Amino acid sequence: MQPGVEENLKVVAHMRDGKLIKGYLNSLPSVELRLLKQQPVTIPEKVRVAEDGSGASIELATDALKALFFVKSFEGRTNYKEVKFFNVTPEYEGLWVQVRYYDNEVTEGLVHNGIETFNGSGFLLKPPDPLSNNEIAYVLKRSLVEMRVLGVKASF
Repeated sequence: MQPGVEENLKVVAHMRDGKLIKGYLNSLPSVELRLLKQQPVTIPEKVRVAEDGSGASIELATDALKALFFVKSFEGRTNYKEVKFFNVTPEYEGLWVQVRYYDNEVTEGLVHNGIETFNGSGFLLKPPDPLSNNEIAYVLKRSLVEMRVLGVKASF
């Protein structure tokens, strides 16, 4: 394994039916989480997740997902109220967006500023809260009812 490369990324799959599946994503090539935040990514139609605890592998159809969250830990912090909006200008480059899911959950984040964000079935969203357990999320567009561009963060 190369230094800095994570072979099995921790994920929490939020299914469209409300179910949560915690495990390790092992159906993508080894990637660095740092690179996920800097470039567009397309998730295949099915992903294989090795469930946390049982170790059993389960195949998930991406069209059954609301979003796939790449997390720091499976436990998270149940008493922590995640900030779902930017208080100040985002730190990273990209499009600053607000998304509303079919279940009325609303959050903001940064997405890649490129056509890939709008052409594919989903996109990576960098959450605004640096203390959040969520490092990045792959949002399935079919789970959204609204997406607004709030601004552009670019370096000069």
